[in-house]
Amino acid sequence: MARKQRKRTNSNVPAKGRLRDMADMLWSLAVRSDWDNKCAVCGAGKVEAHHLIPRQHEATRYDLSNGIALCAFHHQFDAVCSPHQNGFGWRQWLAEHFPKVAEWAEQNAYPKFDGTKNPAHYIEVILSLKEYVEPEDFTRIVGVRFEAYLNKTCDLRIKSV
Repeated sequence: MARKQRKRTNSNVPAKGRLRDMADMLWSLAVRSDWDNKCAVCGAGKVEAHHLIPRQHEATRYDLSNGIALCAFHHQFDAVCSPHQNGFGWRQWLAEHFPKVAEWAEQNAYPKFDGTKNPAHYIEVILSLKEYVEPEDFTRIVGVRFEAYLNKTCDLRIKSV
């Protein structure tokens, strides 16, 4: 039985799932960088990016305000303030220590996404996150060929404006 191939929009553009993965990696890198690669709870290094509003909500999925850096322990395992172990304790801790972040999360708790999750959407997200990561990290994540395509596409957009 032949395996079904993913549709590609262009030979230079990866499949939609791969574009989403790239956007996720860039968002994570940008959030961790915003928090100086330190856990917001304990200050430890080696952090993970946590979505304040769950990532299935596309409207806030790639918003840098929707992220906080946490070490693995505080992200997944701490019974007192891990967002995955104790949601109430987490919200309480966040409100005490980062009230503006907690307020943003509360105000954006039910986001509405009016767009379409197609390759063009993910390309726009990738381009919007480019400025928040180091150039070598961007190249490592998206690849040399796709980066060249993005640069060429951006140059054409700028010339047409």
